Amino acid sequence: MSLTKRLVQAAGLTAGVVGLVAATVPESALGRAARRLGTRLARDVQYAAASAPGIAYKLAGRQPDPYVADDVLADRIRSQIGPLEKRLDVPRIHVMVYERVALVHGEVPDEHTAHALEHAVMQVSGVVGVESHLHPGLVAGDTRPSEAAAVAPPRSDALRALLSAARDAGAADARAAVHAVLCGFMDRLPADEGLQLLAHLPADARELAGPPRRHGDHGPKARTLPQLVAAITSGAIASEGGIPGGGIDDAHAESITRAVITTLRVLVPEEADDVAAVLPDELRALWRANASQDAAPSPS
Repeated sequence: MSLTKRLVQAAGLTAGVVGLVAATVPESALGRAARRLGTRLARDVQYAAASAPGIAYKLAGRQPDPYVADDVLADRIRSQIGPLEKRLDVPRIHVMVYERVALVHGEVPDEHTAHALEHAVMQVSGVVGVESHLHPGLVAGDTRPSEAAAVAPPRSDALRALLSAARDAGAADARAAVHAVLCGFMDRLPADEGLQLLAHLPADARELAGPPRRHGDHGPKARTLPQLVAAITSGAIASEGGIPGGGIDDAHAESITRAVITTLRVLVPEEADDVAAVLPDELRALWRANASQDAAPSPS
């Protein structure tokens, strides 16, 4: 019997004994404290059981092959961060890998949790960089981000217009598609201009446009429409189910990208010229498309 298995069994026996003792203690402050200790110890034992094989693997000086296909590396990341997600009490985050850079999306309780998950992903053998779109705001213990609030506040006109544009362009999950396009486009802008643009959006639309946090290596910023579309489809749209079947062809992705970005421009007329001035030629043409519009499209 391996050492790790012996340790796990011993810890499990200890947890069982503590739980049994706690169950027999009369209802009192001491009894409640004992039961809390038993519950916490049982949870820690579960985490140790899940982590023990990996710990033993590392102590033996072994490392997984870092030079594997992106889909294999994505599965490796999901497997290795699973115990941490369980310990942090968060839903599984979405993971994709593009040229060994991990793109992660999801909702977490706070920045500390986001950084813990990002650090764990960065430590996985084979990962050279992390692009994080983890959004703090989920209440710990919720099973789905949609359950974080019993009653959702009404959407702003700006957000409804963006969602309508994505739906009209064929996005199955309009919110995920808008999030993907806005993140990709905001990442293309200089930081100061991006902040200026965000200041003209209401809070619910602004939340979907947050720039990613990056660790390690990452690719160059997009300079052409195909490059921007590729960055978007390798990120949030594909990983969050914004496109039917979990995939998208280039024409479909370009249609969604055009629809969301041209709608964004209509929503921020005060910043339209300043944004155009900092974009490369092809993306400037995209930004100025349908510039004759002087009002936002009617939300549906």
